Amino acid sequence: MTDNADGAGSAAAREADAVDEVERNTKSQTTAASYTTTDHDVIKAWAEQRGARPAAVESTEGGDDAGILRLEFPDAPGGSSAELDEVDWEPFFRTFDDRGLAFVYQEQTSDGEVSRFSKFVRRSA
Repeated sequence: MTDNADGAGSAAAREADAVDEVERNTKSQTTAASYTTTDHDVIKAWAEQRGARPAAVESTEGGDDAGILRLEFPDAPGGSSAELDEVDWEPFFRTFDDRGLAFVYQEQTSDGEVSRFSKFVRRSA
């Protein structure tokens, strides 16, 4: 699939009907392009396509704050981590927004396999 400079190459963005809410980070045409979004539906679609669940680092939550956010891939080699607590999407996204985070992710690896690469970063000003 030819990837455009917008989020059109992101399957998660298309599934969430939020292509305009995704920015393509990689300038060259590559299957390993990365994307950035703050759209909750895109993040949730990407995670669910890979069997990931919203999680937080154990013992970092407090009040309405879910803690240090992660996505947990229980079916991955090394699977579920005892250091992560599964959280619901609502407190996960509340913390995501309160901290001014953005989600950087990759749809495919350079060899065309489904990628699980993602990270949370501070939103650009």
